[in-house]
Amino acid sequence: MPVFSPRTRAIPSILLALGGTCATLSACSQKPPADVRKNIEDLRREAQESSIKLAALPARCTLGDARDAAGQWLASANAAPAPGQPYAFVFTFKESVRAGAFRIALNPKALQHLDKVESRDAQGTWNVAWTGTPADAPADCEFVKVAHKFASGERDVAALRVTIRPGKDKMMVADAVVLKAD
Repeated sequence: MPVFSPRTRAIPSILLALGGTCATLSACSQKPPADVRKNIEDLRREAQESSIKLAALPARCTLGDARDAAGQWLASANAAPAPGQPYAFVFTFKESVRAGAFRIALNPKALQHLDKVESRDAQGTWNVAWTGTPADAPADCEFVKVAHKFASGERDVAALRVTIRPGKDKMMVADAVVLKAD
């Protein structure tokens, strides 16, 4: 389950910068410095803990007009920060899927800053899937799943892009799925 937090996005950049420096100097050891390894391990542990919490999330922590939708929910296969957009995350699927709704998981701070969700078709065209003001998270929900039908009905989806407005608090976006159309 991919988990993204704007705070954690600097780690791959740090690793790339260290790798590039070491390659040109040929004087660095093969392992990143201990503090970088510790940060990476902390992030892996945090992602694993978040995955466990999301699997046990009670139904009252799911919001949106598709929260009770029945059918086959298909998980994204890959996730990455959107290039040039520090608060946007792209979740891709193995192949384009005909879908009628999407669902994403966010921590309450990310929910407060959720700006929009877009879908990309197999040809690479982005369309707004949802934009608006999300409901507040129930007080005792550490994570919230937001499930909405696509604004313009069923569509082919190869990827979802989730954009949140900048904020000072830790924001996490994870677990992007789409509801396969019948």
